[in-house]
Parts: sequence; C-alpha cells; structure tokens
Amino acid sequence: MASSRVAARRAPLAGIVSPLASWFGDAAAVRRFRRERLGRRGALLRPRDAGWRGVVPGFAECVEMIRGGVPFQVAAERRYDRSGKLQALARALRTGGTVYLPQIHQVLPRLMRLIAAFRRLGLGPAAEECSFLFLVEGTGRPGMGLHHDGDLDALWLQFAGRRTVTLGPRVPPGTPEDLDDRLAAGGARAGWRTLDLPPGSLLYLPPRTPHAVVCRGRSLAVTLTWRRTADRAGAGAGRRAAAALARWDVVSGFAEPVPARRPGLLWTQLPVLPGSGREDGGLRVWTADGAGPRLPARARPVVARLAAMPRLPRRLAEACGLGPLIEAGLLAPHDLPRRIRPDDPGALDGWRF
Repeated sequence: MASSRVAARRAPLAGIVSPLASWFGDAAAVRRFRRERLGRRGALLRPRDAGWRGVVPGFAECVEMIRGGVPFQVAAERRYDRSGKLQALARALRTGGTVYLPQIHQVLPRLMRLIAAFRRLGLGPAAEECSFLFLVEGTGRPGMGLHHDGDLDALWLQFAGRRTVTLGPRVPPGTPEDLDDRLAAGGARAGWRTLDLPPGSLLYLPPRTPHAVVCRGRSLAVTLTWRRTADRAGAGAGRRAAAALARWDVVSGFAEPVPARRPGLLWTQLPVLPGSGREDGGLRVWTADGAGPRLPARARPVVARLAAMPRLPRRLAEACGLGPLIEAGLLAPHDLPRRIRPDDPGALDGWRF
C-alpha cells in the first residue's frame, strides 16, 4: 500500500522532460553518473532519442554566424590564429583546420539551457563556465595536438559528422597542458584508447585527461567545461550558490527563428530555484534577477526541477499552482530560440579569449 502511495505521488511528475533526457533516462541514471563517473572516470553516452538535434544550428548557419561578427579562432597543428579575420576562416575550412567559437552559449539559448541542466547534474556551481563550438572540414589533419585541459571537467557533444578521439590516463597535477604526441604510442597496455564519436554522443572527461582529436570529414561539435573548485554542487553559501545555479548568460538580440507556440506545453525560460523556507504557508522562488513570484506549497516538487529548465505539460503546471510563473513569463508555451542574433557582436565574451 505504501509503495502505491509513493507511485501515485510520482506519477504527476512523469510529464516533465529534462534537457538531458537524450542521455540520462531518469534521476537514477543521473545519480549513478554523479557517484561513479564525475571527477573519476570518463564516460561515452549514446543518445536515447533525437531531442539533442535542435540544440545548435547546422554547420552552414554556424559559418554564417561567424561572418555576422561572432568571435572565432583557428587551430592547426598546434598553431593558433586569434586574429578573427575572415581570411583565416576561409583558409581553415579549405585546409582542414579547426575553427572554434568561444563562449558560444551567449548566442545559443538552448545550449545555455543544457549548461544549466548540467550544473544540476553535479558540475556546478563552479568557476569559469565555458563553451566552445568546433567546426572542421576534416582532412585528417590534427588541430590542437595531444594535450589536457587542466583541472576542468569537460563534456563533449557531437552534433554532426564524426570525430576520432584518442584518450590517455589522467596526468598528475602540474603537468604541462601540451603533451608529446608519442605518449599515445603506448597503446592499450599503457591505458590509451581510441573512440569514434558519432552524432548525438556525449563524452565526459574528468580533469587532466590527455586527448587528441582527428576529423576525417565535416564535424560540428561543442565542448562545455567547468573549473574544479572547492564549492561543488550542494556546497557554498545559500544565496550565492543559488545565484550561480540560476545564472543565465545569453545576450540581448533577435531570435532566429522565432519558435512556434504549443499551447499544451510549457518550456522553462530561465532557471528557477525554490526558496529555502516557506512564506505564509507558500513558496518563494528565485531566478538570476532575484526573488520571483510566490507559489503554493504544493508547487515545491515541480519547482525543485525547474533549475534544470525542463519542459512540462501546461495541465501539470496549472494543477501544481505554477500560474504565477506563466504570468511572469518564466514558463511559456514555446521553446527557447535556437539562435540569437546579438545586438552588439563586439561585446561578446569570446573576443576576450
């Protein structure tokens, strides 16, 4: 009888869909990843569905974004061009160099939503939250060579094409980031392995994991990184930690394209966190802008999931008393735009990398 009551309480939440559902089937899968992998061992996750496909624009549209003023850099055989000149873009695409766009989440709201969801998975709040979009017309030419990224947790998302990645055992703290390519010659006996990353795959790399990438055809991918700090998920001082979890780093501009309305569904538009206590028998929520609307106490189980920015049925939201979030625009009957054309491309953080 008790188990039936628990199932009944959980059933209304079944319509909530996490942005991470393409790789994690349920909360138990997230807990296993946090317990067994995070900070310890790498993991390659295959997609469970096609939900990942709409997160970033296609290859040609990403090239158009660069020509519209979004910052980019080029790497080829350990040489870097940070000039931001379009001639460098054309040369890299022609010769198989790696074109990468730092802090690209500032103009890709759905990617920023994934970052918010990964924070709740256990990667935040943390310092130096970064994103990089990689474009390669692959010819088998190495880009950055064998290296590691220091004390960073990294998530690689493959959106189009394939990459071949060689991974080695974690190196000790203080090891120089650029490594001798001959280290990988040790092969499997020395702990090295080579993986193929197909579209939709998610690769997690713990800090100080050596890696090298080769693309033999067109590839579109994103890397997300978080610097390891003493304040991990669940730590930190109250409101400061909440502000870090709710941070929304998308610039102002024009949505391209404007998402279609779907009246029966609601998408979280900003990370929403429940307050730590009750006010007059109800619940106060928080966003990056500070205190949000008051909600009835029965809303807490659903609000507890809104920092990860899921979508949910409107009928569930209304039954749980989330009407004030709909009125405030924090829940809306349309998805986030796939791309923002920024009002001021010159102010994007990527230009400072």
